[in-house]
Amino acid sequence: MKAVDYRNRWVLITGASSGLGAEFARALAARGANLVLTARSAERLEQLALDLGRVNGVLTRVVVADLASAEGVRALLAGVDALAVHVEHVVSNAGFGAAGRFLESDAETQTAMVRVNCEAVVAIARHFVPAFAKLRSGGILHVASTAAYQPTPYMASYGASKAFVMSFSLALREELAGTGVRVVTLCPGPVPTGFQRVAGVDKPLPKLAVLQAPAVVEAALHAYDRNHAVCVPGTMNSVQTSAVRFLPRAVVSKAARWALRSRA
Repeated sequence: MKAVDYRNRWVLITGASSGLGAEFARALAARGANLVLTARSAERLEQLALDLGRVNGVLTRVVVADLASAEGVRALLAGVDALAVHVEHVVSNAGFGAAGRFLESDAETQTAMVRVNCEAVVAIARHFVPAFAKLRSGGILHVASTAAYQPTPYMASYGASKAFVMSFSLALREELAGTGVRVVTLCPGPVPTGFQRVAGVDKPLPKLAVLQAPAVVEAALHAYDRNHAVCVPGTMNSVQTSAVRFLPRAVVSKAARWALRSRA
């Protein structure tokens, strides 16, 4: 595939108000992309859109939506369609986690996590990918996690949801082979973006595994440009995710339990 030319192309970014989503917006605007930004926070989205348009001279649009419900997902898709812009690339980044013992967790938080991290991902892909395939161009970048590679006790639903994202993405990629449509999965390790605060992980992040958001986004866009199936940024994270493939699942689960119990 040819390198991606983002100039004057429309890119939809979910979860764009903060963290990796906002960093993707900055990086893509710098590459000349026009942006449709969506998240729950209207104020932060509007400010980001204004700043990116002023600094980079790109067009920006905002669609406020909460992806924790089917109604919110439908509102997002309808809102993007109503803009009457031709979205050619999607960064499906919206998601959240929650740490702690599953038996003591809030039931609504757990189910909302699955709706945002899994159900919304499928709905968004189903909405946009058929048009990409018809035009034989464009694509979708799904944000998963290194948590996708093993069970994650004390973040059970989160890890499972990210495993779903990676499996779904790889399967969709195979279905679309030869169509000219990219499907790339980003599996970042710990990134200090505020995710940990929301998830309730209050212990310091492991320094060797931590990458800053700009480095993660640059690695992801590099992988997307080259249509790599999966991107795991950082040497330590890459080694870790490779190692778990060769270890017994029981060993991996126990090691994850020890690591996450000490941080949750």
